[in-house]
Amino acid sequence: MKSYDVIVIGGGVVGSSILRKLASHKVKVALVEKQPDLCEGASKANSGIIHTGFDAKVGTVEAECLRISRDLWPQLIEDMKIPYVACGAVMVATSEEEKAIIEETYIPNAVANGVDVEWMSKDELLELNPAVTPHALGGLSIPGEALADPFWATRSFAEIAVMNGAEVILGAGVQRIDVLDEGLNVVLENGREMTTRYVVNAAGLWGDEIARMIGDSSFTLTPRKGQFILTEEAVPVSQIILPVPTKKSKGILCSPVVFGGYLLGPTAEDQEEKWDRSTTAEGMEAVLSGCEKLIPDARSFESVRQFAGVRAVCSEGDFVIRPSAVNQRMVHAAGIRSTGISASPGIAELVAEQLVKAGLILEEKTEYETEIPELFGEENEQEIGEIICLCRSISRGEIMNALSRPIAVCTVDGVKRRTGALLGECQGNCCIPKILDLIEEKTGLRDPRPLKGLQNAYLVVEGAVQE
Repeated sequence: MKSYDVIVIGGGVVGSSILRKLASHKVKVALVEKQPDLCEGASKANSGIIHTGFDAKVGTVEAECLRISRDLWPQLIEDMKIPYVACGAVMVATSEEEKAIIEETYIPNAVANGVDVEWMSKDELLELNPAVTPHALGGLSIPGEALADPFWATRSFAEIAVMNGAEVILGAGVQRIDVLDEGLNVVLENGREMTTRYVVNAAGLWGDEIARMIGDSSFTLTPRKGQFILTEEAVPVSQIILPVPTKKSKGILCSPVVFGGYLLGPTAEDQEEKWDRSTTAEGMEAVLSGCEKLIPDARSFESVRQFAGVRAVCSEGDFVIRPSAVNQRMVHAAGIRSTGISASPGIAELVAEQLVKAGLILEEKTEYETEIPELFGEENEQEIGEIICLCRSISRGEIMNALSRPIAVCTVDGVKRRTGALLGECQGNCCIPKILDLIEEKTGLRDPRPLKGLQNAYLVVEGAVQE
């Protein structure tokens, strides 16, 4: 049985960011994730926006995390080689009422949070974003808003942690947590047991369930689905186009995507099932009808893919970043809503502070890796080889390099998110067999039922073909 100083539960962007922070200190730390790869929960399916926090409720934990993160992101983008587009955003006013809401609510809120904003005239708005409705009166410009690749951020945070001695354990859900005299015993679903002095609960939508494993029912998390449409048409907008939000959500937006294309959505649908990521005709209609209020031609855009993500709605109405009142050896990083990616560096800082308050000694290493190697740098171009993904021109060499990173890849979706393969027009119909061959070549194992992504999401189902 291995012993650790800290075990982080959850392999989303929040858990990976916390792991990165802790791995730069003299502690033995591991991350456990139920799914076969990182970033399979809320961190995976979202708008990919790095929010400034201009609209965060003043004085909340969320606002503080976003404030801290604004200072940390520039260096992280550089060190983690994260694809990033500093395009800015504009909240469009389509009526005098919406303009008044911006002037009376969002401008003062942004000032209180220390975020630079300014009013953009109608002419300026349409010059930068010709696709926006001509009925717009102008909008609130938020130049600090940006785009990033959510998976790249999650992966790079975890990889740099592994390079600094951390351990990442995938495909291992937590079955129970036993309280010990001087720590906690984490029992995984595969039977493995691990003792630790502290646990960080970064389990996303399942954070309340992890808390209840030690008898903590202080908060609950309910799922809220957001459906998206991805188009690769040339939409004439250069910024993130935001509506004036409602009390329930930030609303339906139109945004460029860092790896190409444009994203429309999301919806905000409360539901009971945490794993329900289905798309519906009603959801797609809600996206289109909402988006065409800002982009009149939205309904004419051809969709490449539709998908849905599920985010957490916390009973406390704010991030929960604190030691459990039941047992100080569990520190919660829960209730993280749609700004999770944006706030993740700041969340890691606050979690480290809470661990210290709970008794953990964090002494920074004198030497540790701060910069991740290039995923597709010149040093990796010796073996370009055959083009595997014709739609995206992804080569054999690029895929084999992705399979050689510090965190092992065993799923087709894992290759997709690391390389961009399968993201083109054919959506993998032409390249999946070759990718499976490369996974086998690298791992030495042929799985008779290869995984697409999630646990039990098989590409081949035994007995599915009948003569």
